[in-house]
Amino acid sequence: MSEHTTTAVVATRGRRLTWQMKPPARKAWLLAHVAVSVGWFGGGYAMLVMGIVAMTSAGTPLRPAAYELMHLSDTAIMIPGSLGALITGLVVALYSKWRVLHHWWVVIKLLLTVGAMVFAYAYIAQNVKTALEATLANPAADVERIAESVISGNVVMLLALLATTLLSIFKPWGRTAYGRRALAGRRPVRRS
Repeated sequence: MSEHTTTAVVATRGRRLTWQMKPPARKAWLLAHVAVSVGWFGGGYAMLVMGIVAMTSAGTPLRPAAYELMHLSDTAIMIPGSLGALITGLVVALYSKWRVLHHWWVVIKLLLTVGAMVFAYAYIAQNVKTALEATLANPAADVERIAESVISGNVVMLLALLATTLLSIFKPWGRTAYGRRALAGRRPVRRS
């Protein structure tokens, strides 16, 4: 392969081949992953703040606008951010030494990311839509229970995203059984 390609073929023992990105490509993908993940986290924080404003008595006249902005943020920030974080994270994992199923921290991070995406759509977005519909009809509508659900949902979301960040930094728990078997298959055979 030429030195200008973004991946390199690494021969392993047996028939298997793995692909690893060269350092400049890996850094570019890692930068993209961090950037969209930070954007996703920032969008979650902004939605939390808007939810708090909409719930306070001072925010009553702002409720319809706050829920409209939350709905817009969900569509324009949260969904693209979550998809971007998932895609760039998978690319970095697939084409680096970490792999997707070889280390527990990568597996848990993937599960948290997908879980956060599903939770955001099934719980937070639906509650925001319900609150928006109610406050558009009457800005003083009693949406306290829904507002609390939106706020608690955003707190849970931010905690999940913080957990994925911590996993990326500390990389705990070592290899999975699959990762240990793959590592054992790549070790060179000692000749006597």
